[in-house]
Amino acid sequence: MMARQAASTKRAHSYGEQRTFRGLENFAIRRRLLRARLFLDLLVVQNPGKQLHCLELGCGYWGRNLVALSRDYPGIEFSGVDLSVSKEASGFELIEADLTTWAPQKTYDGVLSLAVAEHLLDPQTHFALIAKCLLQGGLAGLTTPAPQAHFVLSTLARLGIFDREEISDHKLYLTRTGLEALANGAGFTVEQYREFSLWLNQWMLLRKM
Repeated sequence: MMARQAASTKRAHSYGEQRTFRGLENFAIRRRLLRARLFLDLLVVQNPGKQLHCLELGCGYWGRNLVALSRDYPGIEFSGVDLSVSKEASGFELIEADLTTWAPQKTYDGVLSLAVAEHLLDPQTHFALIAKCLLQGGLAGLTTPAPQAHFVLSTLARLGIFDREEISDHKLYLTRTGLEALANGAGFTVEQYREFSLWLNQWMLLRKM
């Protein structure tokens, strides 16, 4: 169901708060952003004429994904949550909170969780949070590295190509079976599962029933 790493310490800052990205890291971010755009395209098609609200869990300090998505989808209201966030966000809302304890004050049409689950010791709680954030019938999109990515990511981190702290913060790698069990346990149906980026990453499209 999952392969665990030894790392268990809790990161004290948000993704991207203390450094910039380059090279393969930017490529990985763009690949996840492509999945997010396809997700939003589907959300728009399935909700014609509706004012949509979308939330990104673990949006990073600057809300980098939301900067791009809010520009490309001006008809959608975006919010993001992370441990620490910039006060300079424009065009979307950033909420400073710990995802392991945060309780949403409203529900959303769509929720994104991009490269977050692998950083959490309790992914079941994260799936439950996604469900709490969604309207009934709402959609969630999630990415997380596949177990076979562990060796590749660890090697790239040792070579300085990926951020070593970021990769060492991975707590677990979930299999497809594990992801589907977590999704079903949180009240989701799995509408789509795909591997991408040379089978090193996983994408799931979930609907809250």
